[in-house]
Amino acid sequence: MHPDDLLEQLKTGVGLRKARNLDIVHVVCREQYERGSKDYSVATIARLSVERGGPTAQTIHNKTGDDFKGLIAAWARHTDGVVRKPRKANENPIYAVLDKIPDPAVRAVMGCALAENRKLRGELNVLKQQANIVVDKRPLAPANVQQQAIQILPPSHGLTESEKEALRHAISDKLMEVEGWQQDENGRILNSKGRAIFKIGFVSAIRKILGS
Repeated sequence: MHPDDLLEQLKTGVGLRKARNLDIVHVVCREQYERGSKDYSVATIARLSVERGGPTAQTIHNKTGDDFKGLIAAWARHTDGVVRKPRKANENPIYAVLDKIPDPAVRAVMGCALAENRKLRGELNVLKQQANIVVDKRPLAPANVQQQAIQILPPSHGLTESEKEALRHAISDKLMEVEGWQQDENGRILNSKGRAIFKIGFVSAIRKILGS
């Protein structure tokens, strides 16, 4: 059955709110088709639906969401799309998170911070490997004693002052007020609708990098 015909059938006898939500899902699916996307996964359609005030992924996954799932599946069949988002084996989840940050300045700063964190993790792994070396405790002549100094660098090492200031700004009260965001006790940043923009530990991670 064509998605347009299915939509009219599903809207028969339902309330105004359900009919409106079906219309939103239908429009979102049509826009996916118009932009040439084959992704009709519930996660993607729900994300686009919520932006228009439509049903969430939880609502679609509920037992009462069969109509929504049926409409999405009809669009997938009509366009040779898929209802499960394919997972790319080489896709770096870090960049997937960065792409969701709307502010380009904050996105750039977070990219630098995550890259620095990755570098520090590599250095930490090297130190851990060195810590497992078996040390020969037999006494040696002073001339044969070799000392190797290991310098432990702070997390913010390598960041410029402007980069540090950008990180401070990313979790500042001023930015929270301007954007209508707030921090919770778990270190997440939430938007005005209570949706998490940054995950648990975001604020504490930046504070550790800054040493504050």
